[in-house]
Amino acid sequence: MMGWIIGVYFLSFFLFIFGVLLMRSPIRKFFGRQVEKYIRFTKTRDDGPVTIKTVVTKFIEWMTPLISKKPFVGNLQMLIDRAGIPLRASEYLFFHAMALAVVAVIGYSLWGPGGTLLLSIIAIVLPVLGLKRVKKQRENRFHEQLPDTLTLIAGALKAGYSFMQAVDMTVKETSPPMSVEFKRVLSEARLGLPLDQALDNMAVRVASSNFDWTVMAVRIQREVGGNLAEILEILASTIRDRDQVSRQILVLTAEGRLSAAILFALPFAVSLLLWVINPGYLMLLFTHSLGLAMLGAAASMLVIGGFWLKRVVAVEV
Repeated sequence: MMGWIIGVYFLSFFLFIFGVLLMRSPIRKFFGRQVEKYIRFTKTRDDGPVTIKTVVTKFIEWMTPLISKKPFVGNLQMLIDRAGIPLRASEYLFFHAMALAVVAVIGYSLWGPGGTLLLSIIAIVLPVLGLKRVKKQRENRFHEQLPDTLTLIAGALKAGYSFMQAVDMTVKETSPPMSVEFKRVLSEARLGLPLDQALDNMAVRVASSNFDWTVMAVRIQREVGGNLAEILEILASTIRDRDQVSRQILVLTAEGRLSAAILFALPFAVSLLLWVINPGYLMLLFTHSLGLAMLGAAASMLVIGGFWLKRVVAVEV
């Protein structure tokens, strides 16, 4: 049974990912369609053929205004933007619902209501956790690129470039996500949005405290004047020094973090070993009232100990 659960678990995940990629990523090239063709295809004509993709597109367009005013949609769209996925919240919810429906049907056909509940919870949580993971990785890449980008902009300013020209150079010379975000800033500024507002929008998308300081420095320089190139170089040097201290702290706390991981995983590993060796011996914990009380006490102490160890090894810079 465990093998079936794991198989359906990964099946639902890959169904969701494949659906997302099929709508928005370069995987469509393998099916002979470019992004521009897809955009033209979504504008269906009355005499055009009705396909699954046209139905899905029309349904998403119909669903978008219905859910756009919901409070969670804005937060979901912000999470998607921070993850760097070119996807609307309505499209994400549609594919998420499709994966959930498939998993629910499979779970009910194999294990009944209990399997439906278990696999549905997995199908709900897994894509969200994956999205947060992608967001975190993108934020880390942005943070790693920021000092070199600030140095590049400072060098361009010293060479006589304007700030907008320096941003354009950054778009050409850097890699994603830095180039993507600054390209969006450049596009918004060229369309008439004030540069300060475009940078503020970028700061909201990347959610980086270091970039917030950069935006503040640019705004102050534009209001009162000053040597922006020197300020950016100081910011880049400060960020590098903080990262160096953070890495040293990670090295010094590595033993504590490893101990915390082992202590947290040890009860589950021992329980799994006992269940394989002697299931009847372990099942007393689940069938006897005293065993259930012991499980509750053990879970409480495990949670408290985990929070305590996390606070011990977490050092803010």
